[in-house]
Amino acid sequence: MTSWWKDVDKNEFPLIGVISQTLDPYMADDPRFDGYSSYIMLDYVRFVEANGARIVPIINGEDEDVIREKLRHVNGVLMPGGDGHYYDTGKFVFEEIKKMNDQGEFFPLWGTCLGYEYMAAYTADAGQDIWGNYTIHQVSLPLEFTLPPESTRMFGGLGKKAYEFSKKNYTYNSHDYAVGPETYKSDVGLKDFWSVTSTSSLNDGRKFVASIESFKYPFFATQFHPERPS
Repeated sequence: MTSWWKDVDKNEFPLIGVISQTLDPYMADDPRFDGYSSYIMLDYVRFVEANGARIVPIINGEDEDVIREKLRHVNGVLMPGGDGHYYDTGKFVFEEIKKMNDQGEFFPLWGTCLGYEYMAAYTADAGQDIWGNYTIHQVSLPLEFTLPPESTRMFGGLGKKAYEFSKKNYTYNSHDYAVGPETYKSDVGLKDFWSVTSTSSLNDGRKFVASIESFKYPFFATQFHPERPS
């Protein structure tokens, strides 16, 4: 892979790092993945490019020095959802970006679905044990705001229009795991790091956290898939 991203001025042309995921077993016989051990879903590429940026792949398992070099050349990182895993690489990226922000550089991080679950686990005292079984697939749901959305950084730019998310089934959900809102109160690590901005509910009435934003860092995450409706 060429290092074209080293020659791009990120102040002139935004670059977003996206972490690749391991291949799921059903992909093993797909010729499109011959010679590869990980992939990035096309939906995320289109999502980033539709917003005027270009992606820089952060390859799951690649050398940490290479990842650090890529982080110096991008404007932010997206931790995706989907089939496959990247827990350890994601944790390294998460901690590196925390350091960059602690040193005074504004560097945003976004997590979607699995990416959200990882980001929550990285900050939780209980780690991955915070995840519960909240299976729902290919279903759109409304948001139930826990704070006035205009007061949050994630939804604030929409003003009163943000309330449309609570009136209609706009958020696409497809996941087996999620985190219950009560866990953000009982786990000190989560409670101190994240503000819960909205929840959604399964058909059986059980609520799960739909969106979060960090108190201190420009870190945001959603259990739902904002890239899918487009």
